[in-house]
Amino acid sequence: MDLTIFAQAIARIKALETKLLDRAKFETIIESKDFNDAIRILQDSQYAQYLSFDYEAGLYKALEDLYVEMRKLSPSKEVVDVLAARYDGHNIKTLIKAKFSNFDSDRLLINIGTIPLDNLKIMLKEENFREMNKTLRFYVEKAIAEFKNTQNPQDIDIIIDQGILKYMQEIAEESGLEYLKKIVKLIVDMTNIKAFIRIKVQDRERELFAKVYTSGGNLDMDHYMNSFNDSLDSFANRIMHSEHFKWVKGAIEEYIKNGDIGSIEKYGDNYIIDIIKNSKFVSFGPDPLIAFLIAKENENRLLRIVLTGKKNNVSPDVIRERLRDVYV
Repeated sequence: MDLTIFAQAIARIKALETKLLDRAKFETIIESKDFNDAIRILQDSQYAQYLSFDYEAGLYKALEDLYVEMRKLSPSKEVVDVLAARYDGHNIKTLIKAKFSNFDSDRLLINIGTIPLDNLKIMLKEENFREMNKTLRFYVEKAIAEFKNTQNPQDIDIIIDQGILKYMQEIAEESGLEYLKKIVKLIVDMTNIKAFIRIKVQDRERELFAKVYTSGGNLDMDHYMNSFNDSLDSFANRIMHSEHFKWVKGAIEEYIKNGDIGSIEKYGDNYIIDIIKNSKFVSFGPDPLIAFLIAKENENRLLRIVLTGKKNNVSPDVIRERLRDVYV
């Protein structure tokens, strides 16, 4: 693909990046006197139109509008689809569970995925997936069959999560864009690493990890299985040669120190932000578009953490501990 086709979109992204919230802005919100004051501080930002009524619904709407804008901006459909696929996963898991538990799932769905929500609802209701991508269809049918057999909702999560990673790999391959392939490999590795650490922490069996592991990353199954009976520290040392060593070692040390498994997610999120910062210097290619999408998702997530903390009168220091790095 001729990477110069991204030049016009990148120029627009550079302008949009100037509106991202920086660390100083987050510090001001964290130190605000209460939730209402925090909302007032955001009135001069892009979030003003989203936070006047229900901040959680407003933040979801901001994400939906972001993807609409990026679909108009990107000259390559796959650049947006590769990340939007994760929302297909959320919607599919929610709809399958709602189907078999008879609850109203509408408020939990996010209108961002590659499959229009109305179409997805009909597919799940009728269990007719002829119009669905073949890879995704295989995993959706497998998840439904497995749940009918075991009645275990965890099987739905495991199978659909694997299916979405395979779907993302397929989108990246079809795009022919090396950066998309690199980002998906990174996401596959990080998903496997987080699953491995969680299963180890919960003292679960290695068969469970073999079940959740997804191939296609840079770390193959042996990296995990050869470490399964060792300590978490030993696992970090076994992947010393990989790009993941630094964040995994930091995350494990933090977990051992404070016992908070959330530190694994935090260190992983910070690593992704660190990686995409290299895209700031790219003039041609999809890198800045992918980076901006991830940066905005991260910003949205941080606002949710801060505003939820302010709403529940959590101290600024505790909110600050939960925060991730920012892109700018």
